[in-house]
Amino acid sequence: MYLVRPVDFSDLPALERLAQQAGIGFTNFPANRDRLNDRIASSKRSMLANIDQPGEESYSFVLIDTSRDAIVGACGIEAMVGTDTPFYSYRIDEVVHASPQMQIHNRISALFLCHDYNGTSRMMALVVDQAHQNHIAMSLLSRARLLFMARHKERFTKRIFVELRGESDRHGFSPFWDSLGKHFFSMDFQKADYLSGVSNKNFIADLMPRYPIYVPTLPKEAQDVIGVVHEESGNSADILLEEGFQFRNYIDIFDAGPTVESRLQDIHTVANSKNGTTTIEEGLTNAPMHLIATGRLGDFRATVAPAYENHYQLTIETATRQRLQLHEGEETQWISL
Repeated sequence: MYLVRPVDFSDLPALERLAQQAGIGFTNFPANRDRLNDRIASSKRSMLANIDQPGEESYSFVLIDTSRDAIVGACGIEAMVGTDTPFYSYRIDEVVHASPQMQIHNRISALFLCHDYNGTSRMMALVVDQAHQNHIAMSLLSRARLLFMARHKERFTKRIFVELRGESDRHGFSPFWDSLGKHFFSMDFQKADYLSGVSNKNFIADLMPRYPIYVPTLPKEAQDVIGVVHEESGNSADILLEEGFQFRNYIDIFDAGPTVESRLQDIHTVANSKNGTTTIEEGLTNAPMHLIATGRLGDFRATVAPAYENHYQLTIETATRQRLQLHEGEETQWISL
């Protein structure tokens, strides 16, 4: 059984282990103790803050294997990117080159450096221990933060986006970076990825090319990975696509991984979750599985468990109630899986 709850300072060693295991390509989850500690502190401050509209807040969560009381995953949400430094992406667009005299009309794909996602909420850093990368654990961790947003819509923007990890190997080689970024940054992909996660991102603005990059001028190896999801992030991508996220022609400036987005109100879990009270009944082994959440902000809890729903009431087992630290009759939120 699994449980999702907000991160705490005592979770730092587990986060370090997960960051080391995640490896290269998780810019927003760096293997850096100070940065991870800052993330915990920011999340705890944000959970306590009174919010009228989204700002610099961030919220981090951990996935717990309750059979061992062990942290096996982590994820987060930024209420708004670009509040201190611009958030950069490449926008894929077409440039028309035409000559009526020569009867030539070409539409050429080009990459435009932009910060179109400034002022937008971002879901980030979904990392799960390799031994727990099953559908239940991955789905719970990814969708729990959607229920959190559904419970606290005032804390997030109407537009939500996610950067998916692009192609790179375990040695830190990225075909896209090797063909483009390294010529402007004079460093390998692994170092650039790490610095982006632990330092001020102004160096990106200082070093990235300002003019459009014509895709056909890039080596074929680089062209082939534009908008391609890393094979180890395929499950995460599938969950988001099932939720209604779509690719809108934006990619990461380092590894060319795709960015997907959705309006908050259109996300499946947000739009179709239900609120109500709970009752207790045993022997629900054959009942449909539900994603269930309760608690507000710092007390937020989410799990997957068998349950029966009847209008505005959810019937769960005692073990589920205990896992959620839920009192009978307390309001909860759920969606069937």
